[in-house]
Amino acid sequence: MKRLLLCCALFVALSASAQTIGFGVHANMINSKINAKLKEIAGVTPSTGQLDVALDQVYGLGVGGGVHFDVGFSILSFRLSGDYITLSPDKDKFKGYVQSVIPGLPVQFVDGGRVDMISGNINAKLVIIPLPVVKPYLTGGGGLANVKAADVTLSLGGISLKPISILKTQTVGTYNIGAGADLVFGPVAVFGEIKVNWLMIQEGTSTMVPIITAGVTF
Repeated sequence: MKRLLLCCALFVALSASAQTIGFGVHANMINSKINAKLKEIAGVTPSTGQLDVALDQVYGLGVGGGVHFDVGFSILSFRLSGDYITLSPDKDKFKGYVQSVIPGLPVQFVDGGRVDMISGNINAKLVIIPLPVVKPYLTGGGGLANVKAADVTLSLGGISLKPISILKTQTVGTYNIGAGADLVFGPVAVFGEIKVNWLMIQEGTSTMVPIITAGVTF
């Protein structure tokens, strides 16, 4: 927390000498298929951590949004952002996963499993090709994330079983790298990017979560 507050103070100090200042809104998306594909491309061995398994095999689409504040210095800029993302289990995927773990038992998914994540990050953005309208960039940074998940309720033969906890509520460090592009139209910029985020959760050393973001900055 102290490091995040220090970074925020530095961000405010940078704003005083910035060439450009902008404010915007954006939408976020998580997709398990993209997560699995990126791991395959990167040669990352699938993790056995509870949240990693859940993101890869149980959840489908996660959505959310946020706000951001930018300060720019020519091709280098800094972004302070706040984000919220929520995702719920895909019932068919959950059923398939449970049956693969406990074959032969008619275990059914009843309710729960929703994951909510609220995060704050400070990122640097470096424009790699400063064209007049299209500006591809690399980005990276870090911050804090509060993650919580509702317990999962299963049933066996119509009888509800003891709820299963995916992970406990926690506030942890997070860092990310990614790439994107701004489309600049006068004072307005529309952007899209994909970032690979690592959450330093207590249930494992880290959990990799690719997040696709699209938004507008004024």
